[in-house]
Amino acid sequence: MDEESEQTQISEFKSLLEELRKQLVDAQTHFDIWEKLWPTEENVDIINSYKGFFLPTRNAHLDRFFIKVSNVVDTDPRSPSFYRVLKMLATKADLAPTIDVQSLRNRLKRLKNLLRRIKQYRNKRAAHWDTDAIELDPVHVGESRSLLEELESIYNEINSAHNRNVWSFKMSQYRDTDRLLSRLR
Repeated sequence: MDEESEQTQISEFKSLLEELRKQLVDAQTHFDIWEKLWPTEENVDIINSYKGFFLPTRNAHLDRFFIKVSNVVDTDPRSPSFYRVLKMLATKADLAPTIDVQSLRNRLKRLKNLLRRIKQYRNKRAAHWDTDAIELDPVHVGESRSLLEELESIYNEINSAHNRNVWSFKMSQYRDTDRLLSRLR
């Protein structure tokens, strides 16, 4: 492989990692907002007072969470997803030399059932509306939180092997939802 081709491949890999990072940050942000807008004893009065805003907002954040997670695990070879990154690593291991590609694939494989349910929700409710899909398999809050942690861990493992950087997926505006609810109290 000539140097120009190698630089192109490195550039494509960095671009894929950056896109994955952005999608994971978005997924984490939407999940955090959705979770904070769950009616609790502390905020149910506020949410009910402004339910014309909070209920659709909450649903929109849940939909975006499912869409963003589906993006990062899309198996289409053209998608900027973990599968495309792992395929690149399988053919050019020096992009992230300490990575065990098969181990990461196995970690993703263990998430297969949950990812299937998330994709089902994405395809039948969030991105499209399938009137035949009356009951969908549930996706639980704890599962979603664990999934995000695992995907972020896989990302950081790849990214740190590539360029020694580790990312936090909490935005600096993480507490904005709390502050908004507090102001409305």
